[in-house]
Amino acid sequence: MTATVTESSLSPLRAVSYVRVSTLDQARRGSEPEGLSIPAQREANRRRALEMGALVVAEFVERGRSGRSLERPELQRMLEYIQDRPVDFVIVHKIDRLARNRADDAAITKTIQGTGAYLVSTTEAISTTPSGRLLHGIMASIAEFYSQNLATEVMKGMRQKAIHGGTPGRAPLGYLNQRRFDDGREVRTITIDPERAEHVIWAFHAYATGEWSVTRLATEMESRGMTTRPGPNTPAGPLTVNGLHRLLRRPYYKGVVVHNGIEHPGRHDPLIDAVTWATVQDILTSRRNGERSRQHDHYLKGTVFCIECGRRLIVQHTRTRTGRVYEYFVCHRRRDTICQQRKALPIAQVEQRVEDLYRTIELDSGQRERIEQIVLAKLHRQQAVNDERLTQITVDARTVETNQAKLLEAYYADAIPRELFRTHQRRLNTEQASLVREKAKLESENTEIRQRVRDALDLLQDVHATYTDAPATVRKQLNRAIFAGIFLGPEPGQIRAELNEPFASITQPR
Repeated sequence: MTATVTESSLSPLRAVSYVRVSTLDQARRGSEPEGLSIPAQREANRRRALEMGALVVAEFVERGRSGRSLERPELQRMLEYIQDRPVDFVIVHKIDRLARNRADDAAITKTIQGTGAYLVSTTEAISTTPSGRLLHGIMASIAEFYSQNLATEVMKGMRQKAIHGGTPGRAPLGYLNQRRFDDGREVRTITIDPERAEHVIWAFHAYATGEWSVTRLATEMESRGMTTRPGPNTPAGPLTVNGLHRLLRRPYYKGVVVHNGIEHPGRHDPLIDAVTWATVQDILTSRRNGERSRQHDHYLKGTVFCIECGRRLIVQHTRTRTGRVYEYFVCHRRRDTICQQRKALPIAQVEQRVEDLYRTIELDSGQRERIEQIVLAKLHRQQAVNDERLTQITVDARTVETNQAKLLEAYYADAIPRELFRTHQRRLNTEQASLVREKAKLESENTEIRQRVRDALDLLQDVHATYTDAPATVRKQLNRAIFAGIFLGPEPGQIRAELNEPFASITQPR
């Protein structure tokens, strides 16, 4: 935003011109570098100056600034300019170019008059006479009314758009706002961004595994080429940690539009399924700001627990005076009076004890065949129970959807206060998410559990050799897949394992 200044000692009267457009789109409209409105205002102001026998000695152009605030760079420069230099007139195209409310208009007018200058409008007959001041006050009131009424109408339009599933404002990363013309009518739609959507989808599914922190995820997305969209004055750049955290929290990606705190089913295509969305929210909620503290990492972290109190064993590094480092697993509550286990467990010994544990859950071929027959027969009976529950879930889900629609209808009919509405909406959303998760779990059991059982039986036939030959990353996956937890004490015989399904139904460690 610049001011063009021209000094001349030949002009008996001096004027400054103030030009403003509210949006950058206005400043760029048309084929001209400055759009259409700025040159039109500039020319009208110069003609008005010539009619009064004055020369425009300075011009201040405000590009893309709202008139609702006094915090406008060129306005402040103009007010400073007329206080430092003698000026006879301050010329604007219309009063609403200076301010959009009466209080700001009065403050600006007082400052101008305090310098001895006169405020002139090229389109309105304002002056220092009583009738001129009356007109000035009326025009300032009209500008304020127009601004407030426009804001009300815009909010009303945005609310109606959200009610019908549209997207008020700019679409989030992974989507694009597009305009098209249908029989001469402008239609605005939301489409999937082919450049960024795949990164957003990957981020949700990666975080849902529980193996990523938001910080690591942001770094990985940057290495994959994910960037923000460029703006009028800002280039594209990597997604920040806070930006990624907000992205993972946005229900827009599961197909929901939020306007003024109220959720509406959106018309856009969701990028994330409801189950993945719910899983990500659960993980984010369980971690402060989406982060986990990982001071020391090890492939057994999250698998080994204290046999006394049941809390996780954490990694501790102890450095001697000679610089040698010893690694231990210690109970997270070792300093509490609740847990009696004070002894640190050397990591090498814990690793060996877990390897030995794998020997106890191996199966021979005969055991494998007998267990498969028993487990599959049990699964057949369970499938009938699952099918019955899936039918009930469908009925319950429809009831929740009906209640959500009735709640929205009551809210927009002013039959229910906003806070009470939001409380009920959160409750219904929680019920819906719970039903979605249960349905996905049951469907997974009905379609995949048989193959999972066979895969598990195949794995258990030689699981010790598989584990001992595997690198740390694979060992971690095996531990998480097979064990719900391995509980350890300081003595070799103090070990207890709890298995995940389907391993718990197949066998128990001997």
